[in-house]
Amino acid sequence: MGGNVNQVEPVLDARYFHKGLSPKHVVGMHFAAKMITGYDGKAAAPFNRFYIGGENDIRGFQIWGISPVAYVPSSASVTVLNNDGSPRQQRFVDPSTGTVSLTNVTQSVPSYQLVFPGGDMASWANFEYRIPIVGPVTLALFLDAGVDRLVRTDQLQLNPANIEQLNSEFPEASFKNRALVAAGTQALRSSTGLELQVLMPVVNAPFRIYFAVNPNRVTENLIPPLAANRSYFPNSATYNSAVSQIGQPLPFDEQLTMFRFTVGRTF
Repeated sequence: MGGNVNQVEPVLDARYFHKGLSPKHVVGMHFAAKMITGYDGKAAAPFNRFYIGGENDIRGFQIWGISPVAYVPSSASVTVLNNDGSPRQQRFVDPSTGTVSLTNVTQSVPSYQLVFPGGDMASWANFEYRIPIVGPVTLALFLDAGVDRLVRTDQLQLNPANIEQLNSEFPEASFKNRALVAAGTQALRSSTGLELQVLMPVVNAPFRIYFAVNPNRVTENLIPPLAANRSYFPNSATYNSAVSQIGQPLPFDEQLTMFRFTVGRTF
């Protein structure tokens, strides 16, 4: 219809229910998978990418808290140091008052910026064993597991003009027009726990309180790629200081447990 987005998004969703150990018990199973991609030289819209986590898929994680982590080309300003590690300073004259002061010298260097772009392939499975307690009250034992991955990195394209500008300013960096994915953040996540469901007749949906434990979660330090080499800096002191700043590991520690209440079913 003349739009600027070409994308396809196939989705598979299957559910199965069966009686449990008692005729009143219910075993429920659910599997979902989806993928999104652009075609004809265009990428899928960024706001249509996948984020999972929360009461609708993997209950032990924050809502939309599961996404691949990636790094995109950028630049950073770092302080220039003397050989002894002290800040290098220069005179600065305030044009409005004529006041002279000393300011730290800085320089721009190539770097990578952390982003959460969302995945282009997500799949998850849910298992519940539902036990009626009394009236509209049901206790459910559950197990959820799933992944959210960035499979087609060529679809995660950046602004070509920005990449061209960065490469003209920092030719040695040789930035590519794509993001770099932190592989550990695409791992399988899972959660298991207990859920108390109270069916509300007016809305015909259960009010739920659940507690979940996450045996599979990401707990690591994310270390950004280093785009700036030693040749960018006037001395070793400035280089070491810049590396500790733009290459500083970021602790990424997903929580072990989750307690939440909500309305509606996971499946």
